[in-house]
Amino acid sequence: MTLKSVLECERKSLGKMKKYQLPNQFKKIGLVLLIVAFISLFINRFTINDLEFRYISKYGMLVGLLLMSISKEKIEDELVSNLRMQSYTFAFIFGVIITLTNPFFSYIVDFFIKSTKPNTNGVGDWQILWLLLSIQVFYFEFLKRMHK
Repeated sequence: MTLKSVLECERKSLGKMKKYQLPNQFKKIGLVLLIVAFISLFINRFTINDLEFRYISKYGMLVGLLLMSISKEKIEDELVSNLRMQSYTFAFIFGVIITLTNPFFSYIVDFFIKSTKPNTNGVGDWQILWLLLSIQVFYFEFLKRMHK
């Protein structure tokens, strides 16, 4: 097997992965999962207060957002693909900026509010994923509405 054939095989498999999207029905499933997980997070907060249930609800929200993010539109054309890529790019750049600046702003707020040593905690995995997915989904919907 030559290097050229190996590279061609890899290019084909990457091309298949690039075009992979779930059917449009998964967008509704993701929205329902997001809403149910969000409501269960509030129910847990005010009644049950179980840490495991809280994690399940939080990661259920992430799965719902992910399903919405990778689901096809009813009409999937070149414009929709371009808007989807723009929303992923915007979400990535905005997420990186927020992730990098959040400890700085937390430090400033802690410095002025508390008299003790300010906290410089970073952003956790759930916050980063939630930020990226929610920005992508909402910005993509915004771009679609702007182009109608």
